[in-house]
Amino acid sequence: QYQLGNLLSDETRYQEALAAFDRATHAPDFDLAIRARKGKVKTELRLAEFVTARADADQLRKAVPADTEAATLYADALWATGLFDEADVVYEDVLRRVPGSARARFGVSRSLATKSRLDDALREGLSAVAASPRDGELHAGVAEIYERLNRFDEAAASYTNFINLLPNKDRSDKAAWSRAQVQFLKAFEGRVPV
Repeated sequence: QYQLGNLLSDETRYQEALAAFDRATHAPDFDLAIRARKGKVKTELRLAEFVTARADADQLRKAVPADTEAATLYADALWATGLFDEADVVYEDVLRRVPGSARARFGVSRSLATKSRLDDALREGLSAVAASPRDGELHAGVAEIYERLNRFDEAAASYTNFINLLPNKDRSDKAAWSRAQVQFLKAFEGRVPV
């Protein structure tokens, strides 16, 4: 069920993946059940089931308090439910324990961007991408920061990286939106909008 959940998630069949991960959380193997719970929380976040994701992430964090991936998933769920300050505390705690955590750096980057500290946000975002170059969400986050900095060529390149990392990159809605964004940004190459 865990492997099925991963396959379905890779195919962007998130509702089916969620059901498979949920079934796998009942596995007698503790480590497998924890991996399944992580998959479940990630999927709930993708499906915008934020309140459920937060509750499940809280239980996951309590089950494995030293696990930094569980902590960043909890912070992501806090962020998704609007508890930004609480999420920041968790991201900072993870970075104290694991300075190279890509997801924690991404969380800090998002937080800095909301405070219009764009140069700092970009530095954290690029650090996150360097630590986890196959995580498309990180590229998309960096692209948004580049856009806000009016660095459209770099934003287009980051969105292109995001597209290339998407499953079903030729057919998905995310890919279509990102391709449109790349075309829009290329129209602004060398120009600063008024």
